[in-house]
Amino acid sequence: MATFFLIHGAWQGAWVWQKLTPLIEAAGHAAVAVDLPGDGHDDTPPQTVTTMLIAEKVAALIDQVDGPVIVLGHSMGGTVASQVSELRPARVSAAVYLCAFLLPNGQSCIDFYDRAWKPSMTGAHARVTHSEDGLVSMIDPEAAVEVFFNTSDPEEARAAAARLTPQPEASRRSRLQLSEENYGSVPRIYIETLQDQSVFHELQKQMYTETPVDKLYTLDTDHAPLVCAPERLTEILIEIAGEYAS
Repeated sequence: MATFFLIHGAWQGAWVWQKLTPLIEAAGHAAVAVDLPGDGHDDTPPQTVTTMLIAEKVAALIDQVDGPVIVLGHSMGGTVASQVSELRPARVSAAVYLCAFLLPNGQSCIDFYDRAWKPSMTGAHARVTHSEDGLVSMIDPEAAVEVFFNTSDPEEARAAAARLTPQPEASRRSRLQLSEENYGSVPRIYIETLQDQSVFHELQKQMYTETPVDKLYTLDTDHAPLVCAPERLTEILIEIAGEYAS
């Protein structure tokens, strides 16, 4: 049995895994989903939230379980999956990137957007607004339906978009601290999403080309297969557990 640590993306919370968690558990594995610092119901001051702080919280939770661990990072959660792999390379059997930011050492999500984003792209990065003090970013629920949940059931899409909360900007701007010795020793698996209107498939492909992965899976979905295709996503995860955490 493996324990999956489910790391949500920006503006989300542990709630986003509510369809996936029981499917993983029904397959005989454990799943741990938490509100990351500054997200969901967590009230950590936004100016203090960095990728390292988030990763340290996840690493502390990993220390409390026995057996193989798989970290699954969705979207911005990919940076956390990488940093957790750096902190606990001996515990993490595999890091899975679900349409996620797979970045090299020294880069942040915003760094990647600054060099890779094109004016023709109309995804989440182009729809983000910021608080007056610049500490948090937000995305309008109507825009979220278009860029995150464009192949999801419309009712489910609206319900999920309504639950999004402000995101600490420091976490999107903090740079990864990775080494080949630690992070580089953990197998990496990428799950790309072909109809993604947030982290466009073109951007996903650029990331897993620049930072090669051990295995690539493809889903013909939007940015949230954990909402619109949880059964197929679970099948992939169980296959990964069988190969890397048996």
